[in-house]
Amino acid sequence: MRAAFSRRATALVLFKVALATLLVMLVGVRALAAEGGDEGQAPNPKPSRGTTTNMKVANFDEALSTALARRGGAARVTCDGRDPVARRILNEYGAVFFAAGGATPPPVCIFGGAEEVDSFQRAAKVSAQEMGGAVIELQPAAMRALLAARAEAQVEGLDITPRDGSESARRGYADTVRLWNSRLLPALEYWRGQGRLTGEEAERVRRLPVREQVGAVLELERAGVYFSKDFSKSILYSVAAPGASQHLSLLAFDAAEYADARVRQVLARHGWFRTVRNDCPHFTYLGLPESRLPAHGLKRIDTRDGEFWVPNSVDADTTPELARKAW
Repeated sequence: MRAAFSRRATALVLFKVALATLLVMLVGVRALAAEGGDEGQAPNPKPSRGTTTNMKVANFDEALSTALARRGGAARVTCDGRDPVARRILNEYGAVFFAAGGATPPPVCIFGGAEEVDSFQRAAKVSAQEMGGAVIELQPAAMRALLAARAEAQVEGLDITPRDGSESARRGYADTVRLWNSRLLPALEYWRGQGRLTGEEAERVRRLPVREQVGAVLELERAGVYFSKDFSKSILYSVAAPGASQHLSLLAFDAAEYADARVRQVLARHGWFRTVRNDCPHFTYLGLPESRLPAHGLKRIDTRDGEFWVPNSVDADTTPELARKAW
Protein backbone atom coordinates (compact mmCIF):
# COMPACT_ATOMS: atom_id res chain seq x y z
CA MET A 1 0.00 0.00 0.00
CA ARG A 2 2.87 2.33 0.79
CA ALA A 3 4.36 1.62 -2.63
CA ALA A 4 1.05 2.48 -4.34
CA PHE A 5 0.78 5.73 -2.32
CA SER A 6 4.38 6.62 -3.22
CA ARG A 7 3.71 6.00 -6.91
CA ARG A 8 0.60 8.24 -6.81
CA ALA A 9 2.52 11.00 -5.00
CA THR A 10 5.34 10.82 -7.52
CA ALA A 11 2.87 10.97 -10.41
CA LEU A 12 1.18 14.04 -8.88
CA VAL A 13 4.53 15.83 -8.51
CA LEU A 14 5.48 15.05 -12.12
CA PHE A 15 2.09 16.32 -13.31
CA LYS A 16 2.56 19.64 -11.45
CA VAL A 17 6.07 20.05 -12.88
CA ALA A 18 4.80 19.40 -16.40
CA LEU A 19 1.93 21.86 -15.96
CA ALA A 20 4.27 24.58 -14.62
CA THR A 21 6.66 24.03 -17.54
CA LEU A 22 3.78 24.35 -20.02
CA LEU A 23 2.62 27.61 -18.44
CA VAL A 24 6.14 29.08 -18.54
CA MET A 25 6.47 28.16 -22.21
CA LEU A 26 3.09 29.70 -23.00
CA VAL A 27 3.98 32.98 -21.27
CA GLY A 28 7.31 33.07 -23.08
CA VAL A 29 5.69 32.60 -26.48
CA ARG A 30 3.17 35.36 -25.79
CA ALA A 31 5.89 37.76 -24.65
CA LEU A 32 7.95 37.09 -27.77
CA ALA A 33 4.92 37.62 -29.97
CA ALA A 34 4.17 40.94 -28.32
CA GLU A 35 7.77 42.07 -28.42
CA GLY A 36 8.37 41.05 -32.01
CA GLY A 37 5.16 42.50 -33.44
CA ASP A 38 5.02 45.83 -35.17
CA GLU A 39 2.55 48.21 -36.75
CA GLY A 40 -1.03 47.30 -35.84
CA GLN A 41 -0.41 43.62 -35.12
CA ALA A 42 -1.80 43.43 -31.58
CA PRO A 43 -4.84 45.19 -30.10
CA ASN A 44 -2.90 46.21 -26.97
CA PRO A 45 0.82 46.28 -26.18
CA LYS A 46 2.55 43.83 -23.85
CA PRO A 47 3.04 45.55 -20.47
CA SER A 48 6.56 46.90 -20.29
CA ARG A 49 8.34 47.69 -17.03
CA GLY A 50 11.98 47.79 -18.11
CA THR A 51 14.21 50.84 -18.35
CA THR A 52 14.76 51.79 -21.97
CA THR A 53 16.65 55.05 -21.54
CA ASN A 54 19.99 53.53 -22.58
CA MET A 55 18.71 51.57 -25.57
CA LYS A 56 19.99 52.42 -29.03
CA VAL A 57 17.56 54.87 -30.63
CA ALA A 58 16.85 54.77 -34.35
CA ASN A 59 16.80 57.93 -36.45
CA PHE A 60 13.24 59.24 -36.51
CA ASP A 61 13.14 60.05 -40.22
CA GLU A 62 14.46 56.63 -41.19
CA ALA A 63 12.13 54.83 -38.79
CA LEU A 64 9.14 56.75 -40.14
CA SER A 65 10.04 55.92 -43.74
CA THR A 66 10.35 52.24 -42.80
CA ALA A 67 7.02 52.26 -40.97
CA LEU A 68 5.24 53.86 -43.92
CA ALA A 69 6.77 51.35 -46.32
CA ARG A 70 5.50 48.49 -44.14
CA ARG A 71 1.99 49.90 -44.18
CA GLY A 72 1.94 49.98 -47.96
CA GLY A 73 1.40 52.62 -50.61
CA ALA A 74 -2.09 53.53 -49.39
CA ALA A 75 -0.78 54.61 -46.00
CA ARG A 76 1.17 57.75 -46.75
CA VAL A 77 1.81 60.79 -44.63
CA THR A 78 1.55 64.10 -46.43
CA CYS A 79 4.18 66.15 -44.66
CA ASP A 80 6.62 68.15 -46.73
CA GLY A 81 9.86 68.05 -44.76
CA ARG A 82 11.20 70.86 -46.96
CA ASP A 83 8.69 73.24 -45.36
CA PRO A 84 10.25 74.61 -42.13
CA VAL A 85 6.83 74.85 -40.45
CA ALA A 86 5.90 71.25 -41.36
CA ARG A 87 9.37 70.10 -40.31
CA ARG A 88 8.99 71.75 -36.90
CA ILE A 89 5.51 70.26 -36.44
CA LEU A 90 6.84 66.81 -37.34
CA ASN A 91 9.70 67.16 -34.85
CA GLU A 92 7.33 68.20 -32.07
CA TYR A 93 4.31 65.95 -32.66
CA GLY A 94 5.58 63.23 -35.00
CA ALA A 95 5.40 60.33 -32.53
CA VAL A 96 1.71 59.89 -33.37
CA PHE A 97 2.58 58.59 -36.84
CA PHE A 98 3.78 55.36 -35.20
CA ALA A 99 0.41 54.65 -33.60
CA ALA A 100 -0.25 50.91 -33.78
CA GLY A 101 -2.30 48.42 -31.77
CA GLY A 102 -5.34 48.86 -34.01
CA ALA A 103 -5.10 52.67 -34.18
CA THR A 104 -5.17 54.71 -37.38
CA PRO A 105 -2.39 57.33 -37.59
CA PRO A 106 -3.19 60.70 -39.16
CA PRO A 107 -2.69 60.91 -42.93
CA VAL A 108 -1.22 64.42 -42.88
CA CYS A 109 1.25 66.43 -40.85
CA ILE A 110 -1.12 69.41 -40.68
CA PHE A 111 -4.84 69.11 -41.44
CA GLY A 112 -5.89 71.83 -43.87
CA GLY A 113 -9.28 72.58 -42.38
CA ALA A 114 -12.46 71.38 -40.71
CA GLU A 115 -13.62 69.26 -43.65
CA GLU A 116 -10.36 67.34 -43.76
CA VAL A 117 -10.46 66.70 -40.00
CA ASP A 118 -14.10 65.58 -40.07
CA SER A 119 -13.41 63.18 -42.94
CA PHE A 120 -10.51 61.55 -41.08
CA GLN A 121 -12.44 61.22 -37.82
CA ARG A 122 -15.37 59.56 -39.58
CA ALA A 123 -13.05 57.05 -41.26
CA ALA A 124 -11.11 56.32 -38.05
CA LYS A 125 -14.37 55.84 -36.13
CA VAL A 126 -15.14 57.31 -32.72
CA SER A 127 -15.70 55.57 -29.38
CA ALA A 128 -17.38 57.60 -26.61
CA GLN A 129 -17.21 56.94 -22.88
CA GLU A 130 -18.18 58.81 -19.73
CA MET A 131 -15.15 59.44 -17.54
CA GLY A 132 -14.75 61.73 -14.57
CA GLY A 133 -18.07 63.45 -15.22
CA ALA A 134 -17.34 64.15 -18.91
CA VAL A 135 -17.91 62.26 -22.15
CA ILE A 136 -14.64 61.75 -23.97
CA GLU A 137 -14.15 60.46 -27.51
CA LEU A 138 -11.20 58.55 -28.94
CA GLN A 139 -10.44 55.98 -31.59
CA PRO A 140 -11.78 52.58 -30.42
CA ALA A 141 -8.35 51.01 -29.84
CA ALA A 142 -7.17 54.05 -27.87
CA MET A 143 -10.35 54.03 -25.80
CA ARG A 144 -10.04 50.32 -24.95
CA ALA A 145 -6.46 50.84 -23.81
CA LEU A 146 -7.38 53.91 -21.74
CA LEU A 147 -10.24 52.10 -20.00
CA ALA A 148 -7.98 49.14 -19.26
CA ALA A 149 -5.38 51.51 -17.81
CA ARG A 150 -8.00 53.19 -15.67
CA ALA A 151 -9.25 49.86 -14.37
CA GLU A 152 -5.70 48.86 -13.42
CA ALA A 153 -5.11 52.24 -11.76
CA GLN A 154 -8.26 51.92 -9.70
CA VAL A 155 -7.18 48.49 -8.46
CA GLU A 156 -4.01 50.20 -7.20
CA GLY A 157 -6.04 52.92 -5.44
CA LEU A 158 -5.40 55.49 -8.19
CA ASP A 159 -7.54 56.97 -10.96
CA ILE A 160 -7.26 58.41 -14.46
CA THR A 161 -9.63 61.25 -15.36
CA PRO A 162 -9.79 63.97 -18.04
CA ARG A 163 -8.10 67.23 -17.11
CA ASP A 164 -10.33 69.57 -19.12
CA GLY A 165 -13.59 67.72 -19.62
CA SER A 166 -14.50 66.54 -23.11
CA GLU A 167 -11.79 68.69 -24.67
CA SER A 168 -9.19 66.43 -23.04
CA ALA A 169 -9.67 63.97 -25.90
CA ARG A 170 -11.35 64.62 -29.25
CA ARG A 171 -11.12 68.10 -30.75
CA GLY A 172 -12.24 69.69 -33.97
CA TYR A 173 -10.33 72.03 -36.24
CA ALA A 174 -12.12 75.08 -34.80
CA ASP A 175 -10.98 74.04 -31.32
CA THR A 176 -7.33 74.16 -32.40
CA VAL A 177 -7.81 77.63 -33.91
CA ARG A 178 -9.48 78.87 -30.71
CA LEU A 179 -6.72 77.46 -28.49
CA TRP A 180 -4.02 78.89 -30.79
CA ASN A 181 -5.61 82.36 -30.55
CA SER A 182 -5.81 82.04 -26.76
CA ARG A 183 -2.01 82.14 -26.77
CA LEU A 184 -1.35 84.22 -29.88
CA LEU A 185 -3.45 87.30 -29.11
CA PRO A 186 -2.33 87.87 -25.49
CA ALA A 187 1.29 87.35 -26.54
CA LEU A 188 1.05 89.90 -29.34
CA GLU A 189 -0.32 92.43 -26.85
CA TYR A 190 2.30 91.53 -24.24
CA TRP A 191 5.27 91.91 -26.59
CA ARG A 192 3.86 95.14 -28.01
CA GLY A 193 3.72 96.47 -24.46
CA GLN A 194 7.30 95.32 -23.88
CA GLY A 195 8.47 97.22 -26.95
CA ARG A 196 9.57 94.06 -28.80
CA LEU A 197 6.83 94.49 -31.42
CA THR A 198 5.34 97.63 -32.89
CA GLY A 199 1.60 97.98 -33.19
CA GLU A 200 1.91 97.54 -36.95
CA GLU A 201 3.97 94.35 -36.60
CA ALA A 202 1.52 92.84 -34.14
CA GLU A 203 -1.43 93.67 -36.37
CA ARG A 204 0.31 92.20 -39.42
CA VAL A 205 0.85 88.87 -37.63
CA ARG A 206 -2.71 88.85 -36.36
CA ARG A 207 -4.12 89.26 -39.88
CA LEU A 208 -1.99 86.62 -41.60
CA PRO A 209 -3.60 83.42 -42.94
CA VAL A 210 -3.21 80.57 -40.46
CA ARG A 211 -0.31 78.74 -42.11
CA GLU A 212 1.67 81.93 -42.67
CA GLN A 213 0.84 83.08 -39.16
CA VAL A 214 2.32 79.91 -37.68
CA GLY A 215 5.52 80.50 -39.65
CA ALA A 216 5.70 84.13 -38.51
CA VAL A 217 5.24 83.15 -34.86
CA LEU A 218 7.95 80.49 -35.03
CA GLU A 219 10.28 83.02 -36.65
CA LEU A 220 9.65 85.55 -33.87
CA GLU A 221 10.33 82.86 -31.29
CA ARG A 222 13.77 82.33 -32.81
CA ALA A 223 14.48 85.87 -31.63
CA GLY A 224 13.19 85.17 -28.11
CA VAL A 225 9.67 86.55 -28.58
CA TYR A 226 7.81 83.55 -27.17
CA PHE A 227 4.09 82.88 -27.41
CA SER A 228 3.42 80.33 -24.68
CA LYS A 229 0.98 81.24 -21.90
CA ASP A 230 3.74 82.63 -19.69
CA PHE A 231 5.77 84.03 -22.64
CA SER A 232 8.79 81.94 -21.60
CA LYS A 233 8.87 79.17 -24.23
CA SER A 234 7.57 78.16 -27.63
CA ILE A 235 3.84 78.28 -28.25
CA LEU A 236 4.11 74.66 -29.48
CA TYR A 237 4.86 73.58 -25.90
CA SER A 238 1.58 75.19 -24.86
CA VAL A 239 -0.85 74.54 -27.73
CA ALA A 240 -0.56 72.93 -31.16
CA ALA A 241 -0.68 74.90 -34.35
CA PRO A 242 -4.14 74.87 -35.98
CA GLY A 243 -4.62 71.53 -37.73
CA ALA A 244 -1.57 69.92 -36.08
CA SER A 245 -2.95 68.73 -32.74
CA GLN A 246 -2.81 65.01 -31.97
CA HIS A 247 -6.29 65.44 -30.48
CA LEU A 248 -7.62 65.80 -34.03
CA SER A 249 -6.49 62.23 -34.68
CA LEU A 250 -8.45 60.94 -31.66
CA LEU A 251 -5.20 59.56 -30.24
CA ALA A 252 -4.45 62.05 -27.45
CA PHE A 253 -5.74 62.40 -23.90
CA ASP A 254 -4.97 65.03 -21.25
CA ALA A 255 -4.93 63.34 -17.83
CA ALA A 256 -5.59 65.22 -14.60
CA GLU A 257 -3.28 62.85 -12.71
CA TYR A 258 -0.27 63.38 -15.03
CA ALA A 259 2.06 64.37 -12.17
CA ASP A 260 1.77 60.97 -10.47
CA ALA A 261 4.56 58.72 -11.74
CA ARG A 262 2.51 55.65 -10.82
CA VAL A 263 -0.29 56.78 -13.14
CA ARG A 264 2.19 57.41 -15.96
CA GLN A 265 3.58 53.90 -15.50
CA VAL A 266 0.11 52.39 -15.69
CA LEU A 267 -0.69 54.34 -18.85
CA ALA A 268 2.63 53.28 -20.39
CA ARG A 269 1.81 49.63 -19.76
CA HIS A 270 -1.24 50.16 -21.96
CA GLY A 271 0.49 52.02 -24.78
CA TRP A 272 -0.06 55.63 -23.64
CA PHE A 273 3.02 57.89 -23.44
CA ARG A 274 3.85 61.56 -23.12
CA THR A 275 5.30 62.51 -26.52
CA VAL A 276 5.17 66.32 -26.56
CA ARG A 277 7.92 67.74 -24.38
CA ASN A 278 6.79 70.22 -21.74
CA ASP A 279 3.11 69.44 -22.35
CA CYS A 280 2.87 67.52 -19.11
CA PRO A 281 -0.81 66.41 -19.06
CA HIS A 282 -0.75 65.25 -22.71
CA PHE A 283 -0.55 61.51 -23.45
CA THR A 284 -0.45 59.94 -26.92
CA TYR A 285 -1.75 56.49 -27.72
CA LEU A 286 0.99 54.59 -29.59
CA GLY A 287 -0.21 51.06 -28.84
CA LEU A 288 3.37 49.84 -28.50
CA PRO A 289 5.36 48.41 -25.58
CA GLU A 290 7.82 50.91 -24.14
CA SER A 291 10.74 48.66 -25.08
CA ARG A 292 9.90 49.13 -28.79
CA LEU A 293 9.85 52.93 -28.81
CA PRO A 294 13.60 53.45 -29.45
CA ALA A 295 13.36 51.25 -32.55
CA HIS A 296 10.68 53.63 -33.81
CA GLY A 297 12.97 56.65 -33.57
CA LEU A 298 11.65 57.87 -30.23
CA LYS A 299 14.07 58.81 -27.48
CA ARG A 300 13.31 59.16 -23.80
CA ILE A 301 14.17 62.45 -22.16
CA ASP A 302 13.94 62.85 -18.40
CA THR A 303 13.06 66.27 -17.02
CA ARG A 304 12.05 67.66 -13.65
CA ASP A 305 8.47 67.02 -14.79
CA GLY A 306 9.14 63.38 -15.62
CA GLU A 307 9.77 61.41 -18.77
CA PHE A 308 8.82 62.15 -22.39
CA TRP A 309 9.28 60.08 -25.57
CA VAL A 310 10.06 62.43 -28.46
CA PRO A 311 11.31 62.09 -32.06
CA ASN A 312 15.02 61.49 -32.34
CA SER A 313 15.59 64.03 -35.11
CA VAL A 314 17.75 67.08 -35.62
CA ASP A 315 16.19 70.48 -36.21
CA ALA A 316 15.85 71.19 -39.91
CA ASP A 317 17.56 74.58 -39.54
CA THR A 318 20.77 73.00 -38.32
CA THR A 319 20.62 69.91 -40.55
CA PRO A 320 19.76 70.95 -44.14
CA GLU A 321 19.72 67.34 -45.42
CA LEU A 322 16.73 66.58 -43.20
CA ALA A 323 14.92 69.63 -44.50
CA ARG A 324 15.08 68.21 -48.01
CA LYS A 325 13.29 64.99 -47.04
CA ALA A 326 9.59 64.67 -47.79
CA TRP A 327 7.04 61.89 -47.35
